[in-house]
Amino acid sequence: MKFKICSLLIATGVVFCIDQNSETSTVNIEGLGLVRGSISHTAWSKRKVFKFQGLHYGVAPVENLRFQPTVKVAPWDGVRNATEPGVRCPQITKGYVNVDDEDCLTLSVFTNELQASRPVMVFIHGGWFYTGGADEFQPDYLLESDIVLVTVQYRLGPLGFLSTMSDAIPGNVGMLDVITALEWVQQHIASFGGNSSMVTIFGQSAGASSVSAMLHSPLVQNREVPLFRRAILQSGSLLVPRHVADDPVEGAKDIAKRLGCGESEIEMCFRAAPTNKLLEAFLEHRAETIRSQGFPSVAAANLVIGGPTGLFPHHPKYYMRNVNKKVQVMAGTVSDDGLYLLYEINRFQSDLPKSLNSTGQVLDYMRTLYEKFGQSRLDGVLESYALSRHFNYRDFVDMQWKNLVTSFADASAIIDLPNIWPVVTEAREISHMNPGNVYLYSFDFSGSQTPESSHDMFPYEGPVNHTDELNYLFPLKKMNSDDVKMAKTMVQLWTSFASEGVPRAKDVPTWHPMG
Repeated sequence: MKFKICSLLIATGVVFCIDQNSETSTVNIEGLGLVRGSISHTAWSKRKVFKFQGLHYGVAPVENLRFQPTVKVAPWDGVRNATEPGVRCPQITKGYVNVDDEDCLTLSVFTNELQASRPVMVFIHGGWFYTGGADEFQPDYLLESDIVLVTVQYRLGPLGFLSTMSDAIPGNVGMLDVITALEWVQQHIASFGGNSSMVTIFGQSAGASSVSAMLHSPLVQNREVPLFRRAILQSGSLLVPRHVADDPVEGAKDIAKRLGCGESEIEMCFRAAPTNKLLEAFLEHRAETIRSQGFPSVAAANLVIGGPTGLFPHHPKYYMRNVNKKVQVMAGTVSDDGLYLLYEINRFQSDLPKSLNSTGQVLDYMRTLYEKFGQSRLDGVLESYALSRHFNYRDFVDMQWKNLVTSFADASAIIDLPNIWPVVTEAREISHMNPGNVYLYSFDFSGSQTPESSHDMFPYEGPVNHTDELNYLFPLKKMNSDDVKMAKTMVQLWTSFASEGVPRAKDVPTWHPMG
């Protein structure tokens, strides 16, 4: 016989039901409506996990709402299905294509105790601000600890970041989506056993830059009720040059030209454009702009400064020391974090030299890369000294890729490469205002999956690449026993920080804060 157990929490008014002999559960989200989720189990101890996926926090941003600030979802009647992840926001990538469905403003909630009041971890995915989704980041590892996990989707590429610096297409609406999702968490996470006053936001790469935006934007800071208490930045910061647009309007004009829009009707043309055509025009713009100018000149995949949304009236660097002093921060990178950018450069830059015949050509090659990354030039003497210490000239002459990129990674901390320096700088700036509450790390663990790279970009073994640490927080790849041991340590560190504000783990020495 099938039967259902329902409970009412008098203090909160939360109603939840668990269907016995089935793998579903139903929760009444106060002020919104009923949702039916599924049940699974964690990876190691097989704890029960209640999964509520694809919950809308915003209405579909279509027609007149395309490019506009997020509109919150309204209450509904009946029971909404929350057993499947929401569709990823429109994108065209090698592994995933969605060119039809813009109704993607969803989040997923994972909890193993609906009656509790547990710390909440909100994950913001990366992907250059034009790819990715929340669906692959499942709770199998993190819910071994007593936390509630939320994963968020937001508009990507031109639908989230295109800007003509006007009310019609203001830009930054992908970040307004994230803010709206955090407001949803504040209002509704108690229905899932979460404590809204104990929220930690964390993200990787562009997701970490999103966390950086939440830390410093005037739209988020100085609220009477803070949207979060703690933050973790994994290999990303708004000090990364490619995450802030050089000239969004000129970039928008280039995309419009590729789309076939007349100059006098750009905004109307963008609004009416089929999603697939808009994405194709953006990808053409991105590839050509990286070839000709570099990452910071790419439009519609980075944040804009100024404009109607008020996200950042001035460059984020001017807000770095204005962070709420009560916020605790953990930040870090992986040991060879910049290498994936070499892949991206070489993917588009087919005219890069195949052989280098002099020291001058070596230096010119490196300067070209720095400029593509948006890095300012170093003093010539210091630059030559750094290069001569870390690069073997024969590797350049013979184009020994394995040795070259490993040396390039080794030099990254010295010659200002674009991932490690911005994260360390942001952490240092925050620690000036918030001494004793900022923790810095470098992830150097080379596991069984490390040689492949998370994106299979590099045909060599050795370096710990961008995104590799995600394998130890989420069930992304198969693991051996050493990998599992590392994953358990990572989960303890991340979730203890979310719970207590201090990262701790068994058999790990005391982790001292900066400053």
